[in-house]
Amino acid sequence: MSYASFLRPSEVFCTPMQIDDPDGCFFTHTIDLPVRGTMPGQWDLRGGVDDCLGFVAVSGKRVLHLGGGSGFLSFEMEKRGAEVVCLDGSGSRSWDIVPFPRLDAGQMRRMLDQHLEAIRRAYWLSHAALGSRIRLARGTAYAVPDIVGPADIVVLSSVLPSLRDPFRGLHATARLARETLIITEGAAPRRRWLQAIARPLGLSASFVPRADRPTGWNVWWRLSPETVQEMLAILGFAESAVHTHRQRYLGASRPCYTIVARRTDPTNDDPETC
Repeated sequence: MSYASFLRPSEVFCTPMQIDDPDGCFFTHTIDLPVRGTMPGQWDLRGGVDDCLGFVAVSGKRVLHLGGGSGFLSFEMEKRGAEVVCLDGSGSRSWDIVPFPRLDAGQMRRMLDQHLEAIRRAYWLSHAALGSRIRLARGTAYAVPDIVGPADIVVLSSVLPSLRDPFRGLHATARLARETLIITEGAAPRRRWLQAIARPLGLSASFVPRADRPTGWNVWWRLSPETVQEMLAILGFAESAVHTHRQRYLGASRPCYTIVARRTDPTNDDPETC
């Protein structure tokens, strides 16, 4: 049993921050807020929510959302009638940073902490403006506190490529999904990956970091949809489908894919294998 199993609610769920000004906020996703208007972000999923969710109906469902950033997709699921819990990483220590030999890890983590705090401020600003009831819980993909789950639906948004051990992270989160797992990823804007989306390469996983390009400190893997589907089948989600779509990122159209997987078998909850 993990340490996260023994945490009390007060240790897991975050106390809302009162944020009155968008200054100091970083929006990962564009969002329209009452009174305040449109807050521009890196991604603009407005009009693309159904695609990101694989057209899964979330009304009346309990949803656990990982990788929600500043909250747009979480708030959209709440608008559609879901009870949503978001998982908030525990600062830079929760990130698997690629350990390049000349990378100043201390400085990188300080910068990352500042960035994550700006995202958190944007989330709480939106939370208050929308009158949201979503709860934000501390945890990581590797260690989701038991008190957070289970959920009818677990949603992972751009989570797996940033994990050094994506299968371990998927195992730890999949066990909490009673019915459905939704995984949405943005594909790298390279010709070979665009071709892979159009003509799947089957089971493939590419190791992204390169010693001569130490700037890519936060992405470990590029996983084909078929690879993720095979992982899901091992974890008790043998029925899955891939839906490709395009979303706006920094003003440009970018290819994405969403996998919707249905639970077909019980998962292996042996903590020694998580």
